[in-house]
Amino acid sequence: MKYSWAIDLDIKGFFDNIDHELLLKAVEHYTDKKHILLYVKRWIEVAVELPEGTIKPSEGKGTPQGGVISPMLANIFMDIVFDKWIAKEYPENAIERYADDIIVHCKNIKEALRLLEAIKQRLKDCKLELNREKSKIVYCRRNQKRQPPFKARYQEFDFLGFTFKPRMEKKGGKMRLGFSPAISQKSISRITSELFKMKIHRWVHLPFSRIAYQLNLKIRGWLNYYGVYRKSEMRRLFKTLNQRLYKWVLNKYKRLKKKHWYYSLKHLQGIAESYPNMFEHWKYEGFRP
Repeated sequence: MKYSWAIDLDIKGFFDNIDHELLLKAVEHYTDKKHILLYVKRWIEVAVELPEGTIKPSEGKGTPQGGVISPMLANIFMDIVFDKWIAKEYPENAIERYADDIIVHCKNIKEALRLLEAIKQRLKDCKLELNREKSKIVYCRRNQKRQPPFKARYQEFDFLGFTFKPRMEKKGGKMRLGFSPAISQKSISRITSELFKMKIHRWVHLPFSRIAYQLNLKIRGWLNYYGVYRKSEMRRLFKTLNQRLYKWVLNKYKRLKKKHWYYSLKHLQGIAESYPNMFEHWKYEGFRP
């Protein structure tokens, strides 16, 4: 909240373009044990089998995505390439980084433009390229009166599954404009896609309590992570889940198939009212069917 501008950085093909020579130098910064360096070298230079069965030899760059140590190697590399560099050269700018997902905070637009150019050059020196289409400078508007002398192109950004943007919030008993996070549309789309793939409406061989048992671990995880900020924004997500459960009721009870859809929905609402703790999201009144 101390900064009015943020740089949302995206590195083009990050995992595919990490230079092996520079990566090994970064690992050597943290350990001099020869067997560790040997295994890291073997790991990054090993050939990769593609889904169609062809073998892709090492090209002197990249770490296999999905590999067990690739995230750790990427973090070691970025710690040297980015974290330590920006802490030394630009100590007044706060940053957050998770692998190659980076947010840099700036006080004004001039500072943001200068820093973005410096970051581009730094990445180029380390044989990486900034994705110009996805990287952007965001105006973190949190005041209704103060505005930049020009229209800011971007006023929101996504980070770790959340969308940060201007929102009205209550502070000190008064409504004011703030800049806060809530579950992103991308996260909602990803989770709803997962729900459709599960085909819950076809689990008619299972009792309702068993379906709740199988889903509750996932639901609890979504609530504990995305529900930390503005839980109400998850309403769209749980509306989709309730619709999947409504479809299950429709397929489970043949007597309801012949009636209007309203009766199936009423049946599901009756279960939610009688057993509000059956599903994790039903514990919150706004998320019930």
